[in-house]
Amino acid sequence: MRLLYLKILLFAITTISILISCNGKSEKKSKKKSERFELVPEPDKALRLEYEAIERLKKSGCKFSEPDTSLSGIILRDTESTTKIIGKDNKTDNNGQYHFYSGNGKEILTLTQHPGDGKNQISIIKVELPDKTDHNYTKLDFDAFKTEKEIQLGWTKQQVIDRLGNCCMHLDYTENHTELRYSIVSPNDSRTNFLAKNNMPVYYASYEFWKGKLVNFEFGFEYP
Repeated sequence: MRLLYLKILLFAITTISILISCNGKSEKKSKKKSERFELVPEPDKALRLEYEAIERLKKSGCKFSEPDTSLSGIILRDTESTTKIIGKDNKTDNNGQYHFYSGNGKEILTLTQHPGDGKNQISIIKVELPDKTDHNYTKLDFDAFKTEKEIQLGWTKQQVIDRLGNCCMHLDYTENHTELRYSIVSPNDSRTNFLAKNNMPVYYASYEFWKGKLVNFEFGFEYP
């Protein structure tokens, strides 16, 4: 009888120990799982920020109407002005783009020619900092590429706003990474007829900042 009692007691102790151990492991797994999910960034943050920025812009009622249309003498959609700057013997890559370095090699200029357009008829202009790879691009005789409003890499967000106005989307992705995005969408350009004159449906301009400084920007017409 005493032996049977000891067996029952031992079984009870073993069972309780197993349950406590399993529960502890379950809590640890749950905690680790929770911590793991907290470390994963919000997957749709960019889309959410863009939606919120669009809504704020709609509520403000302001309209962007004075865009940049040229850079260092290259005028959007104007073949003659582009040829004067880059020449007529350049070829586009597989994406319909021409690429150049600034004279000091510290900036990259990308010019996009939409499918169906003539040679050197540029619809999108982009300026950015180079990576560490030497792409062997031709250098143009400009130490810094500047838009007609004098906007260039290294500017602050406020400097860009001072030139283009505040009718734009403010996107704060992180503390260090922000963007200003401007656009004109047909038929919302009745005052200037800017899009109609260029036979294009959408103009956009994007200015990205890292730690408060402009590190790349592009502007032009979307492909119809």
